[in-house]
Amino acid sequence: MNLLDYRPGTSPVHRAPLWTKYLVVLVLSAVLVFWRQPVVIAVILAAVFALYWVAGLPREFLAPWRRGWPLLVFAGLARWISAVWGAAAVPPAEALGPAAVVVAAIFGALAAARLLVVTTPGTELLDGMERFFGALRPIGVHPQSAALAVNVMIRSIPWVGAAVRHNGEALASRGLRRGPVRLMGPVLVAAVGHARATGEALAARGLPDDGEETHAGRETHAG
Repeated sequence: MNLLDYRPGTSPVHRAPLWTKYLVVLVLSAVLVFWRQPVVIAVILAAVFALYWVAGLPREFLAPWRRGWPLLVFAGLARWISAVWGAAAVPPAEALGPAAVVVAAIFGALAAARLLVVTTPGTELLDGMERFFGALRPIGVHPQSAALAVNVMIRSIPWVGAAVRHNGEALASRGLRRGPVRLMGPVLVAAVGHARATGEALAARGLPDDGEETHAGRETHAG
């Protein structure tokens, strides 16, 4: 099972330490979330694209949109609806700007996170996450399981977007109108099936069971 989409390379972005990449992604994402101004978002998007260019992967910049555009459109639509029918009651035309800003901000955060994934080997990502989650072991966190969970989550975002697109195409082929209500059921069923298949695949590859590991640890400690 391929969890990640690593693109080998020798660029400065590829060679950068893992902690530096995480820090850049964290800072860029925080700015996009908490400072949602059009000019700021435009600058951040330009900076992220420049990093893709330095990494020799400019075509990968739009991958989050190609794979997850239904989710991005849904987020923008939700923001537009909340502005039009919310307490402020903004006119529909004026609500388009804030909605576009939300879509651009989410896209920028996803693009920054994807740059980390495509320029870092999967084993290095997992090792780095395991070291981070290792500090949380005293409170019951299993480092390997937590690291795998984060990586599966990253990989699942474009998968959900693809599921929405495929189900929309299936509805259109039957002459049915594509709407949130008709899409929600099949996508949820597919997502549950994908989650079960992913869990079974991880278990088949020796993913530790927290309960068994804890029990074994207690027996060892008691002995």
